[in-house]
Amino acid sequence: MSPSRLMVCIRSDRKSAQGDMSDWSTVYTRYRPDVLGFLQRRLWGRRELAEDLCQETFTRAMGAAVDMDDLRRVRSYLLRTANNLVISHIRRGDLVVTESEFNAEQELGSQVDSKAASPLADAETGQLRAKVDELVAELPDDLRIAFERGVLQRVPYTEIAEEQDWTVAKVKICVYRARKHLMAGLQDYR
Repeated sequence: MSPSRLMVCIRSDRKSAQGDMSDWSTVYTRYRPDVLGFLQRRLWGRRELAEDLCQETFTRAMGAAVDMDDLRRVRSYLLRTANNLVISHIRRGDLVVTESEFNAEQELGSQVDSKAASPLADAETGQLRAKVDELVAELPDDLRIAFERGVLQRVPYTEIAEEQDWTVAKVKICVYRARKHLMAGLQDYR
């Protein structure tokens, strides 16, 4: 048997053992749970938004030329695309509405967004916000400063390092540790 014929046999055996990945319906069925789970973790359990971004992930993947012979590349590509969609979504500001977006001259009733949640969801959001505030207050000073300035106020790490007479590495470590502490304290809200 020639080497090229042997490679074709090995490749066809691999496909039959792992399912034929040549069509998108099979890829969707196989990787949708992975992508959806990843998105839900990144979006703090917001299932509807995660499902929307999951659909967008597969739509973009189908439009791109993805080599479906290597299963690791397909999964990696899908998760990378999903992550980029989450980042884009956050940067657009769709996840956080700040008070500065409201016009103070409008009456309160006209400021309510058409996407306003139910009173129960509002109460849960208030509880989450209170818990986050409590956890941030518990942080040691260096972690709290790095988190508030770097994450909440979006001040560049280099600027924080200069203000506090720290290295940029210390700022990154403090932000990482603060996030780790907050995630551990927010396990009940997932």
